[in-house]
Amino acid sequence: MSQTREPPHPRRIFRQKKDHLPHDIVLNILANLPAKSVLRFRCVSKTWDSSITTPSFISTHLNLNNSNNNLAYLISCASTPIDSHFDNTTTLNSTIPSFIGGYDSTFNRISEYPIPSGFPSSCYDTADSCNGLVCFTDHEYLPTSTGDIYLWNPSIRKLQRLPGFSPTQYHWVSTGFAYQSNTNDYKVVKFSQMTRPDNSGIEAEAEVYTLSSNSWRRVGISLANNFIGLPVDSGTSTFVSGALHWLGNVFGAASRSMILSFDVNNDKFGERALPHVQQQQLLPQGVMAIPNCLMVFKGKLGFITLGYLLLDHINNDVYRDYIGSHANSCFIWVMGEYGVHESWSKLIFVQFENVASVRFFGCTSRGELLVIKKLNPESNTERRRFMVVSLDLETSLEKDLGFQKVPYIATTFMESLVLLDGATELSG
Repeated sequence: MSQTREPPHPRRIFRQKKDHLPHDIVLNILANLPAKSVLRFRCVSKTWDSSITTPSFISTHLNLNNSNNNLAYLISCASTPIDSHFDNTTTLNSTIPSFIGGYDSTFNRISEYPIPSGFPSSCYDTADSCNGLVCFTDHEYLPTSTGDIYLWNPSIRKLQRLPGFSPTQYHWVSTGFAYQSNTNDYKVVKFSQMTRPDNSGIEAEAEVYTLSSNSWRRVGISLANNFIGLPVDSGTSTFVSGALHWLGNVFGAASRSMILSFDVNNDKFGERALPHVQQQQLLPQGVMAIPNCLMVFKGKLGFITLGYLLLDHINNDVYRDYIGSHANSCFIWVMGEYGVHESWSKLIFVQFENVASVRFFGCTSRGELLVIKKLNPESNTERRRFMVVSLDLETSLEKDLGFQKVPYIATTFMESLVLLDGATELSG
């Protein structure tokens, strides 16, 4: 006589399927989740925790996030209202931030990251972001400076203080932070310089930190031009096409601006010439446009000229007339093919109306300029001293971002698990 069996309970079926779900499929599902969601699954089991914290899983999660273009913007704002800045006694680099927030592509705040209590306030002088890691530096601008450098992943609350470097008589002026794709590693470059005793030029040196080795080493700077220098307020570098870039100067018979580059794959410094902006911008004789800052414009190296200098004092009247009609105007230049000098092209001319001054603090991945405008009192019906806007270069449309406090660090940002396999986890 045949016997009928009751069908298994649905929970038993689910349990069996869950228990037999291949581990590689589980990891593939987890790798497609946001970083904060992945962290919660570490407590499921020791197997899941050990798998999530492996370098291979962290790299897979990062690559999937990169391919999905999950970019946001990380912006640090000062502790005082925006109207109290840009006066005669305050500069951007002297502000202390009240928060660091994440913003979506329309600049709506989507997250806020607590500032680690261990950071000294001076650590906010400069910051770079790469693959979810933020590099904060403490520039002291003094000989024998041993200021702190931190790598911080705000998404997973991991912090790593870099080891100290050997004191020298050089003045630390700038830092660069980059990802070395062919070795899946991260590098911090510390650039220092000093004036030669006979005032004949600038001597420079660099140290490179590698995350995988957690150590520094000195790197030689060998260039065709011996007299190079970065301005003291040069801040951080611009990372594009596998290289870091600084806007600097060559001193000799005639001073000129240049771009100092550092290839993160071979640790070699190089010099890239700027285009002949004087001829191509059709400036009056004796008037020179001032390269203001470098930027990444839609994945390409670019720079902005803002302001003018008078080289020939015979043309004082011409200079005053030109400045009168071109005050607060800028040109955007882009290198179409990286490394090819002839591919520099003048992309666009921008004239800011009814402003006392402008200051750039970033560029979005879509090519919008982030600008802080100091408004003219006589044309300011809202009685606002400052406005923070994003400028669409294709349509010339401005969008008021509504910031009430000074944003002085802006960088593209994405959540990641980098540093999950090491570093110190923040409490609280």
